[in-house]
Amino acid sequence: MAPPPKTHYEVLGVRRDARLPDIARAHDRLVAEFRKDTTPPDRPREARIAEAFAVLSDEVRRAEYDRGLDEARAESPSRRPALLVAGFALLVAVAGGWYLAAGRAVAPAQAPARPADEIQAEISHSVGRVQAIDLAGHVSAAGVAFTVAKGVMATSCEGLEPGAQVVVLVGTRRVAARVSSVDAALGLCRLAVHEAGSWPLDTGASPPRAGERVYAAVVGESGEVKLAEGVVQQVDAGGKPGTVSATVPAGPAIGGRPLLDLRGRVVAVALAAQPGGAVRHVLLPPGWADEPEPPPSAPVVAPATPEPPTATASPSGDEVAVPPSRLPPGLRGEAVEMAKKFRPPPKVPDDL
Repeated sequence: MAPPPKTHYEVLGVRRDARLPDIARAHDRLVAEFRKDTTPPDRPREARIAEAFAVLSDEVRRAEYDRGLDEARAESPSRRPALLVAGFALLVAVAGGWYLAAGRAVAPAQAPARPADEIQAEISHSVGRVQAIDLAGHVSAAGVAFTVAKGVMATSCEGLEPGAQVVVLVGTRRVAARVSSVDAALGLCRLAVHEAGSWPLDTGASPPRAGERVYAAVVGESGEVKLAEGVVQQVDAGGKPGTVSATVPAGPAIGGRPLLDLRGRVVAVALAAQPGGAVRHVLLPPGWADEPEPPPSAPVVAPATPEPPTATASPSGDEVAVPPSRLPPGLRGEAVEMAKKFRPPPKVPDDL
């Protein structure tokens, strides 16, 4: 028999009468443990911690949660058989309805939506702000990046000047990055971020449809990732590239920001240039995140420049002119004429 699920108080490791500062300290301690490089990833537990803190840190939601706990504990065990009978009857009714409609075309069932708190906790370590540092040392916001594979993040190529250093701020960490490949058709760049230590987001979602709810992963100045809900207004899946417009928050430096469905899967990426109105995104083609990285190119070695011939010294220490035969063909005639004009006079013996 499976153990009963833990309460929010048990998830955070606090007593039920704990005060808000105690709850906040317990939450911060658990979050700090997950940020350590030695802590293995545990997305379900992180989601439970985020949900427990969101409920217990809100007085209204905490009061409602406590009432639910009291009602569950006060429930009489004698009612359980009745509940089992009602559940079995409901199961039979559902099965019967499916059997009667078996001959009809049934639309594929949509995957249920996940809680927003769970999605937010899952992506918090996989989305960060991109900064570009030019040769003069000026730092500018270049957009948003998200993890698509181990050691690889994706962002918009706009805002990344040639020769500029790239830094990704994931939470409170600053991680050096470099542009490893460019997809000119989509306007997206892959960044090699080998020290990010973040988990790849799921990019296998189908294009959304107009009217569907979506989330934009908004990164604040402090590095905190929050979800902003919006609605898809228009989808152009046949374009090159395909685009999606949604009523999510706009603003500066949002290029590369992922657009998520209600399951937390990436469906599109925000463009850097926004004309106004609904925010435009580019659709990710199937398998885009699975494309192998190109091998690192070998350093280009410039061909050695031949040194010009130099004069040699004679055993007596006098400098001897370079013979014309050793000079390039275009300089031989000029060297001969110069030798005739500036030839030193012959030496005369001292006894004469």
